[in-house]
Amino acid sequence: MRHRVMRNLSRDAALPLVGAVTGLLLLMYGLVAHSDLVAGLLASPESEAAQAGGDAGWQVALLVGAVAVVAALLPPPGVLLAAAVVMVHGLGSAALTAPVMGPLLASDLLLLVYLVRVPAPPRQEGRGAARRLVGPSLALFLGWSVLATAIAGASVTPLLRIAVYAAVFLALSRRGTSERRVVYGVVLCYALVNLAGGVLQGQTRLVGLDIGDPAQTGALLLAALCPLLSGELRFTGRWVVAAALLGGIFLTQTRGVWFAAAVMLLVWRMPRLSPVQLVTLLLGMAVLGFKIVDSVSQRFGLNGDSVGYRVHSIVNGIRDGLANPVFGSGWGEISSMEYLRQHLSDLPEEVRPYNLFVSVFTFTGVPGLLLLTLFLAALLGPLLAARRGAPLLFTVAVLTMSLSEMTFFAGSMLTLLFFVYAGLGLGREDAPPSGDGSVKKENPPPPRRGSAPPGHVAGASP
Repeated sequence: MRHRVMRNLSRDAALPLVGAVTGLLLLMYGLVAHSDLVAGLLASPESEAAQAGGDAGWQVALLVGAVAVVAALLPPPGVLLAAAVVMVHGLGSAALTAPVMGPLLASDLLLLVYLVRVPAPPRQEGRGAARRLVGPSLALFLGWSVLATAIAGASVTPLLRIAVYAAVFLALSRRGTSERRVVYGVVLCYALVNLAGGVLQGQTRLVGLDIGDPAQTGALLLAALCPLLSGELRFTGRWVVAAALLGGIFLTQTRGVWFAAAVMLLVWRMPRLSPVQLVTLLLGMAVLGFKIVDSVSQRFGLNGDSVGYRVHSIVNGIRDGLANPVFGSGWGEISSMEYLRQHLSDLPEEVRPYNLFVSVFTFTGVPGLLLLTLFLAALLGPLLAARRGAPLLFTVAVLTMSLSEMTFFAGSMLTLLFFVYAGLGLGREDAPPSGDGSVKKENPPPPRRGSAPPGHVAGASP
């Protein structure tokens, strides 16, 4: 019944829903920001919390209690999924960014609850070869990454958290997409809160209220923009909100996000693409972007040194991967930074390659890179064939950002959003409900000339 109500939300109800969820997020931000005041109000006058103005224990108790109440209300699975996305960066609370159970954070636990709540997926017949390769190639990629990381003696904890994201992707890709509008709506609200909050705080470079990273904030804004462009979220003033999101993308002052937005808008305006055409487009735009990056940096007063920094990190990653092409140096690890020390000064302890594919080659060797490429190729085929709007657009944006960013890592909202949107894009399309919740029947075909109409017995008198 809850899912039917969600599916039958009218277009006029979308805007009040967005406003209500945005107000709820603002209230949660306020409670977290003033947790010491809340603790002092709840504590007795003699308690240490009241005298000291509150402590972290009260904050943890409040947040854990809120999660328990929400879980007790048994919200629809789509709400749990959207809440996990919102809580990746902890809503500004250190308690939500600390491990709760082993290496898992509160957002990871919500994802596990979601996996338990969703019903068993029905068996899908007649799936294409590319679609059948998605799950096995992803499982092989993660399995090889764990093996290579263990052989290198590095920690596999980040991969375990990424495995939770991948499990959510597989669950979404094998079931219906009834929670699609809920996820899109909450992501839009979260993006608007971070955009408005960052502007009101006077941030010279938009990093959001609790995200703290312009690239991650830009990815959130791109994810919120996709369903508005595709028309999967419709309400009065939709294009005004879309223009505000584009303005927020500009305020991030991140060239990778700008480039991803440009490619995404270009794909949105193109009628249909094949996987080969999309890869050609990405490579062509990458060459164009590399040629104009200096002029763009000068035009908008951006840091031009970061371009050379990224190029040197990619070259160092390739050299590091060639030194151990089979198993790599382990997930998130770099075995040598000698090349970077020769070309750059004031280096931190470790600089990972600013490119997804070079990073995977460095961390897991050639087998890991081939398995990741196989997974992405198997994913793009069905998304391009279905043309399901937001999942395809955001996947294109993430692949574009992957040319200048490492986009697969634990605790990344971009990584989680990628798996959620891609899973929604592969999920089977639910039948459109009618106004009373029943499925509309197709009109019967017109009778052939000379044949009796339905329900009429031949030879009978009228």
